Amino acid sequence: MLVQWRQYALSWVQQKWCNCFLPLFRVFREPSISSRVNTARPPAGIQQPMQVAAVCYRLRGALLEFLLVNTSAGKWTFPKGNIDSGLSLREAAAREALEEAGAKGRIEEIHFDCYLDTKRSLGHNFESREIIVAAYLFEVLRLGAPEEMYRNPTWFAPREAKVRLAERRSPKYRDEMTRIVDGAIDRLVASDRGPLYHSLGRHRRLSV
Repeated sequence: MLVQWRQYALSWVQQKWCNCFLPLFRVFREPSISSRVNTARPPAGIQQPMQVAAVCYRLRGALLEFLLVNTSAGKWTFPKGNIDSGLSLREAAAREALEEAGAKGRIEEIHFDCYLDTKRSLGHNFESREIIVAAYLFEVLRLGAPEEMYRNPTWFAPREAKVRLAERRSPKYRDEMTRIVDGAIDRLVASDRGPLYHSLGRHRRLSV
């Protein structure tokens, strides 16, 4: 009788332990959903992008270059434009690369960052307004004549691209452009495209 009572008591204690403490044990042992998903830094800004940009690049040996175009006001910028309701953001960015730079190639599925820039309004006063732009990496494989001939697409090394993008921009937007160039370089360095990309770290260290 005593042995049966002890077995019953032990079974009761084990059941209570499982009911009370096992859920807590699982909380500490099992990773949460948030820890299993991609925790990469979200794009700058919390609003939806108003435009898309193709951050066009190419590699010539170990030399990285970015393709910039002129705006109607004469500033240097990435090929960018408005979001078309009939296209995805990625498709719209690829369209801008073709129309403004004559570029064809491979574009990433999702944008790697967003940045702030200004755009002149179409009203009589031509005032500028701030916009959010989603930036897509675009590897240029072929380059032809752009549809918009005044764009003057030109290749620049990373350091020179930052200088050109800083021209005629206030410090706030100059810093945004520098951050996007650096972010593009970091993404390429971290990619799995092979040892060729390891040399790009030097461009990052020499950035202005």
